[in-house]
Amino acid sequence: MSRAAALLNLAQPAVSQHIKTLEDTLGARLLVRSSSGVHPTARGQEVAAICTEVFATLDRLEPAATGAQVPEVRLGLPMTVSPLIARPLMQAASDDPAAPRLYLSEGMSAHLAEWLLADRIDAAVLFEGQAHAELDTRPILSERLYLLGPPGHFAPGAVVPLSDLGRYPLILQDERNALHRLIRDAAVAHGVEIRITVMLDLVSETTRFVAAGEGFAVLAPIAFVEPLAEGRLSAAPIVAPEIIRGWVWAEHRRPAITTAARRARDAALRMTEGLLRQRTDAVQERLERLTR
Repeated sequence: MSRAAALLNLAQPAVSQHIKTLEDTLGARLLVRSSSGVHPTARGQEVAAICTEVFATLDRLEPAATGAQVPEVRLGLPMTVSPLIARPLMQAASDDPAAPRLYLSEGMSAHLAEWLLADRIDAAVLFEGQAHAELDTRPILSERLYLLGPPGHFAPGAVVPLSDLGRYPLILQDERNALHRLIRDAAVAHGVEIRITVMLDLVSETTRFVAAGEGFAVLAPIAFVEPLAEGRLSAAPIVAPEIIRGWVWAEHRRPAITTAARRARDAALRMTEGLLRQRTDAVQERLERLTR
């Protein structure tokens, strides 16, 4: 009951009173309390099902009554992802009359998770590891990580065993960053002691540091394929085992949203996931040509 009150932005006694008033009106017990929480009675389940139908009808009625035709989705994209898909995503939404109107925001993955919890955005693409008890997530795709070095350091076709990662002075993100934790946990799991010389949360500056010979970095292809193609970096995949980073679609867990809003978010998810797969596959193919 307390969680329901928090999600509804109401005081817990107010929610309890609403439930009591509804039970008195219907003349039936709708909820029962137990040591494991609050559960609906058989009658409560029937009422919930009817209410769901009523709300679905209202969702269909609202656009007809107000003239609103295009639902909106406020979508957050990580800073390494937005240059890859922001423009084609907006174009795809513009070209499809049935697509929702998208409003895009860019930020670090950890910040996007905070914005979701604060209801500043409706959904976000997050890097796996930014999970939160109040976020619902769905895997989108995964990608392998590479060790970056200055120009010429890694010859074409080179690989870096995870057991050798401790030999390299690393430029890593802040400890709160999911990528930092992923790399650290992989190293610890295989008995590798990594050396961190610089902590930096700016991807563009990280690649500049590496290009200048001030350290090595572990990043995904979308973050470094351009400077690699320009000859400003060299790269080798981490192997034995690979370090894999996942991406997820995330939304704030809350009471049921309207059917129209659900359809809009599902449509945004399909467009985003499709473009991400298409673009990351293209980046990976380009990377393989560059590192042969």
